[in-house]
Amino acid sequence: MDAQAKRDFAQFAVTMNTDGLRDALAVLLKRTDYRFIGIWRFQDGKANAAVHYDREQPEVLTAAEVADTATYCCYVRESKAPFMTPNSLIDARLAQHPAREQVLTYCGVPLMDSAGTLLGTLCHYDLVPRDPKQVDLELMLNVASFLTLGGHVPPYPGTAA
Repeated sequence: MDAQAKRDFAQFAVTMNTDGLRDALAVLLKRTDYRFIGIWRFQDGKANAAVHYDREQPEVLTAAEVADTATYCCYVRESKAPFMTPNSLIDARLAQHPAREQVLTYCGVPLMDSAGTLLGTLCHYDLVPRDPKQVDLELMLNVASFLTLGGHVPPYPGTAA
């Protein structure tokens, strides 16, 4: 990680310990011009944000539950690797994806435990095209490891931990 990413990770960790996970994710979001950041989980063919932060409406705490195939997180889940698109409308991989006309940009990384089990995704996303190069993938992967190895990934919304 470069020096700035190390400072940002340290700020994320301090914020996590003092103000909680949602505020810590907002710290990561401030590095970008993306509107949303979240931790998404999968359950019974559905996907939902266990933690959701909207830069334009920070008072909104939740996202809508959707079919797990209606998120770009499904690509992270299938590959257990980062997935990004700067503009879904011109990305041939997403030609048939149901969210391509609503969520135009996405950058997500897997949240995997030490056994390699995918717990969910950590992702930035927006309703307008954005440059995914502004997202520091190494920082995101380090945050993902911190969250999973520390037991900080919340359960699917509405389920017990």
